[in-house]
Amino acid sequence: MNLFLMYNYNMSDDLKLAIQAVKQAGKIIKEAYGGVVEVKRKGFNDSVTEIDVKAERIIVKLLKRTGYSIFGEESGKSDSGSRKKWIIDPIDGTSNFIRGIPFFAVSVALIENDRQLVLGVVYDPISDECYWAERNKDAYLNGKKIHASSKADFDGSVILIEHGRAEESKIACLSVMGKLMLDDGPLILRQGSTALMLCYVAKGSCEAFLSSGDELYDYAGGLIIAKEAGVIISDWKGKPWDNSSSYILAASPILQKKILKRL
Repeated sequence: MNLFLMYNYNMSDDLKLAIQAVKQAGKIIKEAYGGVVEVKRKGFNDSVTEIDVKAERIIVKLLKRTGYSIFGEESGKSDSGSRKKWIIDPIDGTSNFIRGIPFFAVSVALIENDRQLVLGVVYDPISDECYWAERNKDAYLNGKKIHASSKADFDGSVILIEHGRAEESKIACLSVMGKLMLDDGPLILRQGSTALMLCYVAKGSCEAFLSSGDELYDYAGGLIIAKEAGVIISDWKGKPWDNSSSYILAASPILQKKILKRL
């Protein structure tokens, strides 16, 4: 059966291809999960496995049919001169994957002129949950529309948080946690996959996500999914996201104002 016949949704060809790519990559990731994998060090607390590399090759092979430029976490940049570019993270949450923690995802996004996100797909191969969105076409989880949380205060709210590897971003993250974790503050969690955490905000399981210093491939796919689900995307000062800053706040509309005030 055609993969897309089950979805009552008019997908673009680019989105269909992106979903096909993450599903194929997710298959080999799931098969390898929990087994012995070759782990190489890219830097301090920064690892890559042979599965990351294999998964990215699968994705690149499919997506290069479009003729768009490509930027992959493991393979780097391939510039075709196109105004559109695929952004690929074959395993967002590699540390979790290595340690047998089932919270990681395959993330693919398409960006135009390095500023405007066109579409995003995030696939959790362990739970078989596939999130996607196209610009101005809502957000979906396995074919069903998802929406941001409507919670209006910090009581009972959950804010997810992540930081990059630079010392500056770590210090910024700790500072933010200190400002939020007051007596009347929300619950703060860090789960290790930016793309997947953004999707949890998109489907209303959590109310907000804050990141400092992540890379574009970490958050591009999840960012447009969250936005199309009704999440407000800005930097930490409230400026709408335009790819000029990696200090990101993604929050439900009401809580965004309260978080900015506390920051």
